[in-house]
Amino acid sequence: MISPHDANRRSANDETQRSIQNIRRQFQRLIFALLAWCSALPVAAAVPFTPGVPAPTLKDRYDVIIAGAGTGGCGAAIQAGRLGASVLLLEETDWIGGQMNAAAVTSMDEGGTLVRGRGLYHELVERIEAYYQPLGINPETAYHFGHICVEPRVGRRILHEMLDSARGAGTLDVALRSRVTKVLKSGHTITGAEIEIVTDAGKATRTIASTVLIDATEWGDVLPLAGARYRVGNGTNDAVDPTRHVQDNTWTAVVKQYPQGVPAGFLITDAPPGYDDKVQQRFVKSLGLGDAIDSKAKPWTWTTFVGYRGMPDSSRSGDAPPITRTHLNYNNDFPASVAEIEDPAKRRSTDREMRLRTLQLIHYFQTTLGLKDWAVANDEGYDTPYNRAEIDAWLQERPELERFRAMLYHFPVIPYVRESRRLIGLHTLCAREIDRRPGQHPTQFATAVALGDYPVDMHGSMTPQYLELDLDRVEDIPDKFGGHGMGPFAIPFESFIPEKVDGFLPAEKNISQSRMANGATRLQPHTLLMGQAAGAIAALAVKHRVPPRAIDPVLVQRILLDAGDPLNLTPLKDVARESRDWPAIQLVTVHGMLPLENGRFAPQRAVTAAELAGVLQQLSAGPPAAHPADPVSRAVFAEALQTATGGSKVKLEFASTDADQAKPITRSEAAQVLAEFLELRATAKMNGTAQTLAWTSLKPASTPASGDVTSNLRSDLEKLVNRKIIVSPEYWLEHAVTGETCEGVQVAELLTRAAQAFDATARDAVEVLSRQHIIGSPEYWTKNAVPGGKCAGNNVATVIHNLARHQGLKGPK
Repeated sequence: MISPHDANRRSANDETQRSIQNIRRQFQRLIFALLAWCSALPVAAAVPFTPGVPAPTLKDRYDVIIAGAGTGGCGAAIQAGRLGASVLLLEETDWIGGQMNAAAVTSMDEGGTLVRGRGLYHELVERIEAYYQPLGINPETAYHFGHICVEPRVGRRILHEMLDSARGAGTLDVALRSRVTKVLKSGHTITGAEIEIVTDAGKATRTIASTVLIDATEWGDVLPLAGARYRVGNGTNDAVDPTRHVQDNTWTAVVKQYPQGVPAGFLITDAPPGYDDKVQQRFVKSLGLGDAIDSKAKPWTWTTFVGYRGMPDSSRSGDAPPITRTHLNYNNDFPASVAEIEDPAKRRSTDREMRLRTLQLIHYFQTTLGLKDWAVANDEGYDTPYNRAEIDAWLQERPELERFRAMLYHFPVIPYVRESRRLIGLHTLCAREIDRRPGQHPTQFATAVALGDYPVDMHGSMTPQYLELDLDRVEDIPDKFGGHGMGPFAIPFESFIPEKVDGFLPAEKNISQSRMANGATRLQPHTLLMGQAAGAIAALAVKHRVPPRAIDPVLVQRILLDAGDPLNLTPLKDVARESRDWPAIQLVTVHGMLPLENGRFAPQRAVTAAELAGVLQQLSAGPPAAHPADPVSRAVFAEALQTATGGSKVKLEFASTDADQAKPITRSEAAQVLAEFLELRATAKMNGTAQTLAWTSLKPASTPASGDVTSNLRSDLEKLVNRKIIVSPEYWLEHAVTGETCEGVQVAELLTRAAQAFDATARDAVEVLSRQHIIGSPEYWTKNAVPGGKCAGNNVATVIHNLARHQGLKGPK
């Protein structure tokens, strides 16, 4: 039994550890920013190739082995490493970062800016911004200056640094060109893996033991080795049909503008094999010349095309043209089937055809469109031993492609894979559970361990005959992109747990979900956060010496919340992530206690009798013995909670002065006590040991924020006040929000003052701001930003955000 003194000391120690973690994270960010500031060198020279851990230095046993160093695998490794587990991270190629870096899809598909405040993705975005800020470059370039983007080599460097910092004094080994070839089991429990490692001397095989094995590969390649049941296409592994459709894949290529001329071998003057009139007409229908930006018009103009996946370009000065680097990922999608997932030979064959299609696209824009100053970027670091071996093997079979060798060495090392095998777990996440249309409510799982935001987006095969109609319904199919809504949805703990296999977890696109749900979870921010959840589950399984399925999700949630990863579908508007009571508030509201009202928690407001009754109901306890008066006192709350804990192995010891006992209990204090109870109850249930909740002092409530702490608007407005673009933020805080409108005359003044910063007059404001990519459609602002006009609040917020992020904007002279 834990004494009250020990419990208080433990609580104080926990608080101290959280403070230390916060200080450490802030210190790391400061150091990173200082390093980036002091080393404003071209990134190609600044990013060394990281070879990983040579085979002889690998240990015979790790707590956690992770197959695949994509965003899911890196997220799992970082979180498990931070929790003290020994980790081996394997990567079959010699690039980490998966779809984000190795496949060059570095334009973050966020589904909304809320995701930038979550866990490891928040840290990633901070590091991206810290890298580019000293260079005078705005990294919010993708989707026409609407989403964070990063050059692949910079993204790889950042992930290596995050892995290095997660290692600490423990073990976090990264082995490149390494893959799991066999899984070792005892009954239904995985005990380790055989690993093939490619070295300069050839291939070597090692047998390494583990407590938890995580499949974070792009294709879910470890699932069949583990003997776990899985879905593939709209079937299962019980009867694999290689002809079933899966989402289209894409072999992207990073291209950039060469103002001094394209390198030798990077211009495709003669058509690649297979380039015929049919291929050309497909490109003609999708891509042409022009400067207009309109993603709905077909064909896209070149400016629309490069801005869609626009990257920052650290090889150019900060005042260079806005988009001089992008990646090709629009009209070069390639059909895929279950065969590419299940058959390695078919996968390799299709990979080569995808590369060829991208070569054809490059030939089209260089020759037909005449854009001979654009070509494959030669400074991303893709010319590696792994990539050369893949290209050399292909060209040995296809000598007519020899003329493209130099260029192909600089293609990304893997394709953009949108769909993989998917675990059959304790719960299968379905489309109706993430439906976010008006009037629909996505499921707030009490066991949520990650949030997503993206709409259901499936490239090809989204028709009833290709879907899993035993999981999803025909009416779940959106009629357009975002047709079933965007915004937060929850991913439950049970989607990570196999039906029977122990010692195994998924951490990528391979969680237990339907094909349509996968269309919303497969994006980089989401897989990073799902990986973070898998890493927390794995580390807890190691710590408590139980299989992952035996971990109470509350313990996982507590770790993620302490790491700044919110789990409530409704953004918490009046309590900041940095507040000491934020994790507790998140936890209890996820579990249906002390609910939010329009996103506000009101931490200093007293608990009502009705709210206490709701708490007891969620704890599966009966109503209070006597109906308490409003507001509920601390003593009454303690008595009710003590009754509710009777059936658990948690003993409540409430000791306080009479005066303190009589005080009304605030919602914040109640949340903190309840969160500690949930955590202790989970621990007691899992290990069978009685716990004591020692409540001996007041738990202060944070001061509620007056504005919405989840919005970027306030910080954006502060920047514009400092630059004298606006005088006061109050009007915009009230009106530049979704669902509100701004007076045209006010917006016109805002645009005029912004244009003055670019030495433009009011008459030229719309034209100049459009050229600077501050505004999108000039027609909209010409029509609405006038006396008597009205502008949608969310559109004005976007303009304010673009102004705040513009590196060259200093304010009116």
